[in-house]
Amino acid sequence: MPDDERGVKWEAAGEGPLLVVSLLFMACFAVPIADQGLSARMRLLCLTGLVVTWTVFVVDYLVRLALARGRRAWFFGHLPDLLIVLMPFLRPVRAVRELTAVSTLRHRVRRGLDVELMLYSGMASVLLCGAGALVALAVERDAPGATITSFGLAAYWAATTMTMTMYGELYPVTPVGRLTAVGLSVVAVGLFGVVIGAFASWYSGWYAHRLRSDQNSPEARQIAVDTLGEIRALRHWLNRNEDPDPSADPPSAGHGPPGTAHGPPG
Repeated sequence: MPDDERGVKWEAAGEGPLLVVSLLFMACFAVPIADQGLSARMRLLCLTGLVVTWTVFVVDYLVRLALARGRRAWFFGHLPDLLIVLMPFLRPVRAVRELTAVSTLRHRVRRGLDVELMLYSGMASVLLCGAGALVALAVERDAPGATITSFGLAAYWAATTMTMTMYGELYPVTPVGRLTAVGLSVVAVGLFGVVIGAFASWYSGWYAHRLRSDQNSPEARQIAVDTLGEIRALRHWLNRNEDPDPSADPPSAGHGPPGTAHGPPG
């Protein structure tokens, strides 16, 4: 069996299990940060879960790299997979691809690629916001002069940082927290730009499709036929009354152009 085919089969078989592993990773990452009263045993269990799940992602990446026929080309062509290995909480974003691959959904949205981009970017934004909030809370909560002291405040700070609407009442005081703020701001600019661009592309395509549908509707065709008939009647009347005989009587009522108050109906 060719290496590429084995790699495709490996990836298809591991998509579901790796999604479950990524959810476990997120739980093991979030619980110790959100719950300060967690017992030492549970903290050790979460740490073990983090190590095991991260190892699974690394092994999966290395296996797919080994099965690739052109490893160098595969590496540069799958940089998002490397990013997911470094930040496993982004793994659920890959599930969007499987969702939008369903033909019925593609038929409903009519613009599969644009909707995929919006879903990818939207889900990535939510996940990054949650991860940024957890990281900020972990490093800021016990720092002197900290303003981010609970998960609710951390989530609010992360959301306002990503949307550039922060008011200054919450701010990081540690180097890691400030670096997180910079990362969230930079990444958010790109993600929101993709969302806005994809939405604009989808809307323009939808509007063009709607316009074509309206133009091809029976009502639109009937209006076009009626308008053409009136134009032909008006042209006939103009040709018939061109260069009239000066000795002839002036046109009486009822001989006006078609469609007027005194003329025959158009």
